[in-house]
Amino acid sequence: MSASTEPSSSLRRDIGLALSVLIVVNATIGTGIFKTPARVARLTGSLGVSLAVWAVGAVIALCGALSLGELAAAIPRAGGLYEYLRRAWGRHVAFLFGWARLVLLIPSATGSFAKLSAESLAAALGLPSDSARDSRVAMITIAACATVNCLAVRTATRAQGAITVVKYIGVFALALAGLLLPVRGTVAVPTDVLQTAASPTVLGALAALVGVMWAYDGWADLSSLAGEVKNPERTLPRGLAVGTLAIALVYLLANLGYARALGLEGLQRSTTGANMAAANVAALTAGSVGRTLLALLVWASTVGGCMSGLLTGSRVFVPMRDDGALFRWLSVVDERRGVPVRAVLVGSLLGCGYVLSRSFEQLTEAFVVGLFPFYALGVGAVFVLRRREPSLERPFRVPGYPWVPLVFILGAIVLIVGAIANADSSALHAMAVLAVGAVVSLFTTRKAQLS
Repeated sequence: MSASTEPSSSLRRDIGLALSVLIVVNATIGTGIFKTPARVARLTGSLGVSLAVWAVGAVIALCGALSLGELAAAIPRAGGLYEYLRRAWGRHVAFLFGWARLVLLIPSATGSFAKLSAESLAAALGLPSDSARDSRVAMITIAACATVNCLAVRTATRAQGAITVVKYIGVFALALAGLLLPVRGTVAVPTDVLQTAASPTVLGALAALVGVMWAYDGWADLSSLAGEVKNPERTLPRGLAVGTLAIALVYLLANLGYARALGLEGLQRSTTGANMAAANVAALTAGSVGRTLLALLVWASTVGGCMSGLLTGSRVFVPMRDDGALFRWLSVVDERRGVPVRAVLVGSLLGCGYVLSRSFEQLTEAFVVGLFPFYALGVGAVFVLRRREPSLERPFRVPGYPWVPLVFILGAIVLIVGAIANADSSALHAMAVLAVGAVVSLFTTRKAQLS
C-alpha cells in the first residue's frame, strides 16, 4: 500500500453538487424524524406549537448551514470544522474537537445508527427482540459500512447516494400517506406507556427544540469533505443550503402527516420502538405492509447514517497530522483509494465497542453534549475571521450577517443547556471525554513546542 499524508494532494476532488446535496441529506435523515415527533408533541402540548418548533429548528439548521458555507468556501480543506476552529480559536480547541471526534463522536454516531439498524431489520423480518443478536448484527453493519468507505471515496459516496434517494423518497411517501390516505382506526397503545402532556409553555417548547435539533443534525458533515469537493467555493455553500432546505421540507411535511393521521393525543402516545409515530402512521394508512415497509425505511436510513458517520468523521484527522503521533498515524491517506483507511477502521472498531457497552439513548445523548459546543464555536468563527482576516477571499458570504450566525449560536446554546439540564451518565461521560482531551491537548502542544 502506498500512502501520503498531504491532505490537499492525496484527497481526490470527486464530489460534485448532486453528491454534496445527497451527503447532507443522508447525514441528516437518521432516527430523529421517526422517534422525535411524539416527544415534541408531549412537551409542547399543542399541534400548532409542535409544528412551529419544527419550523424553528429548520431555520436554526439553515442558519448554521449558511454560516459554515462561508467558511467552507473560503477554507476548502479536509477536516472542515476542525480547520475553522483551529484558525479562529487556536490549536487547543481544534485538537479537542479532533479528540472528541475520535473517542466520542464517531463511535457514538456509528454505534447508535447500527443499533437501530439491527432492531429495524429484525422488525422487518418479524423476529422477536433479542439484544445479543441485535448487537452482533450492529457490529456486522459497522464492518460492512467501513468496508464500503475504504474502497474509494467515489464508491462510498455513490453507495450513500443510492441509499439517500431511497430513504428521502420513503420519508416523503410517509408524509404523503399521513396527509392524503384514509386513516383506518386509532392508535392502540399499552396502558403502561400512556402519557399526559402539560399545557403549552415556553419552557416546554425550548425542551422540545433539543430533540428537534438532534433530528436536524448532519447538515455540517459535508464541510469535512471539503478537500474532496469539485469547485468547493461554489459547491460547498450550495450543497449545504440545498441539502438543508430539502431536509426541512420533508420533515415539515412528515410532521403535518403525523398530525393529520394521529391527532395530538395519538401523536403524544406514539412512543418509540414498534409504536413510534412513523410506524403508527404506516400501520393506520397501509396496514401491516406499511409497518413492514416503514421498518425497512428505518433500516436504510440508519445504514446510511452509519456510512456517513464513518465517511465524514474520518476526514477530520487528515489535517491533524501535526497534532501528535496518534493523529499522524490516522491521517495517512491511501493514494490509490483517496481514503484515510486507518481512521475509518479505528472509528469502526470503537463503534463496535460502544455498541456492546451502551444503549441507543446513551449514545445519542453523549453525541449531542459532545458535539454542539463545537458547532457554536465553529459558527462563531465567522465573526472572528471576518475581524481578524478581512482580506481572506470569501467566494460566498453568509446572507443576513450578523443575525444569521447569531440565530444559530442562540439555538445551539439552548440545545446545550437543555441537554445538560437532563444530564445522565451519558452526558457526564461526554464531559469526561472532553476533560481528558483538554489535558492531552496541553501535553501534546507542550511536547510539540519542545521538539
